[in-house]
Amino acid sequence: MPSSKTRIAVVGGGVAGLMVARHVVAKLNSYNLVLFEQTDHIGGTWVYTDETDLDKYGLLIHSSMYKNLRTNIPKEIMAIPDFPFQDLDGPSFIHHSLIKKYLMSYAKHFNLYPYIKLNTLVKRVEPETINGRTLWMVTYESLETKTEITKIFDAVVLCNGHYTVGRIPHIPGIESFRGRCVHSHQYRVPEIYTGKKVCILGASWSGIDIAVEVSQYADKVYLSHNLPEQLNSKISDNLKQKPGVESIQGNIFTFRDSSTEEVDDFIFCTGYKFTYPFMSAKVEIRTDDDHVEPIYKHLVHMDYTNLFFMGLPALVIPFPMFHIQAQYILGILEDRIKLPSAQQMREEYEIEKKSLLDQGIPLRHINKLKDRQWAYYDHLATTANVTGFLPVVKKIMDHVLQMRKVDFTTYKNYQYRIIDSENFSVSYCKLC
Repeated sequence: MPSSKTRIAVVGGGVAGLMVARHVVAKLNSYNLVLFEQTDHIGGTWVYTDETDLDKYGLLIHSSMYKNLRTNIPKEIMAIPDFPFQDLDGPSFIHHSLIKKYLMSYAKHFNLYPYIKLNTLVKRVEPETINGRTLWMVTYESLETKTEITKIFDAVVLCNGHYTVGRIPHIPGIESFRGRCVHSHQYRVPEIYTGKKVCILGASWSGIDIAVEVSQYADKVYLSHNLPEQLNSKISDNLKQKPGVESIQGNIFTFRDSSTEEVDDFIFCTGYKFTYPFMSAKVEIRTDDDHVEPIYKHLVHMDYTNLFFMGLPALVIPFPMFHIQAQYILGILEDRIKLPSAQQMREEYEIEKKSLLDQGIPLRHINKLKDRQWAYYDHLATTANVTGFLPVVKKIMDHVLQMRKVDFTTYKNYQYRIIDSENFSVSYCKLC
């Protein structure tokens, strides 16, 4: 007899995948679960490796983690809502190795390991109509035995991350540059830039973090960006802000203000591409311009409402967001959440997109929610009838962003403590 349980395939064992698995495992009377992870460990981008190109199976190294990274969100609001960090008295901005341990504890606590297939590469995800229903044929390969298997699932949740394939814009003359040129995906340690003149292109979270770190060793660091204004922060004497790179001739970089500088090494901190190499061509997915369509609520494919995409929004608080998104997905699968028709979803999306474009937000930045994140969380939580974000979370995040504007070299020295749902305390710790 065929199982009456809903069969769910989760692709990726990083934070998002683990969170989906946690909520599915809580309802095993209704679901069968398989989580596919192509590496030999869970944790996704939070697993550090010195390797930067290909792994032992010839696959791209997944993680972009660098050796000294500390979180840019305090652990007090970064934590998964039903699994707080154990050391509440330590620093708020913690080393990435503690996040990895935290995720391993999470998986153990909720008994997720029995449902995870490690060293397993998903090669193809293809829709097939059977008895009037769209099901999913998932073909996967054991990287250890090279055995290939295809199984049928009722729903697929894509959690394969987007910190693996770097976005590298073309710069006229880049081919003439003879120095070391890497994407932040390949960056690991700052010491190799000792005494060098380094240009870092991009001033989002990683660009600023890497610039500050490299400036402790390099002779000069040029933080090149196209922000409308210079970052108004205290910076070291050898760290200088420059506009975007206009062209390169040998080791001479010309910037958009026509100024020039000699550069030894170049680091692209220019973001990442969304890639779904296993997805069948039958499924329409547009990932051009760093934007994924046609996706409803940054989560559900408009033509296949049993195909879900985790991790699309940027400039958010990801762990708690995944926690809510996972429950929203189950609400759809359990028919507690009624989605509009495909046409209605497209119309709603196009209205929202036009509104954002009219505000001057480029298509590639639509997924960067920023101030829009709070309404997004509230909508998902209310629709799924689950607990949303406490007001204190936004208050702490607002304080973090303000302190980062004042001095992005020291904002991680602040320690936060949640007092209640509305209030928090903060102190400055020079040793943090």
